[in-house]
Amino acid sequence: MGYVTGLRMQQARTALIERGVSVAEAAVIAGYASEAAFSRAFKRIHGCSPGASRSS
Repeated sequence: MGYVTGLRMQQARTALIERGVSVAEAAVIAGYASEAAFSRAFKRIHGCSPGASRSS
């Protein structure tokens, strides 16, 4: 399950950085119904919030 989560988070991160999608849209891309749950998981995996990733 960790592999699948990592893959989805990588897709969401790519969408945030390259396409400039919103955090809510990235949550949908990663398969999360809740933006808050997505943000917590993203931060756990990547070490920074989705918003910080998008702006960097």
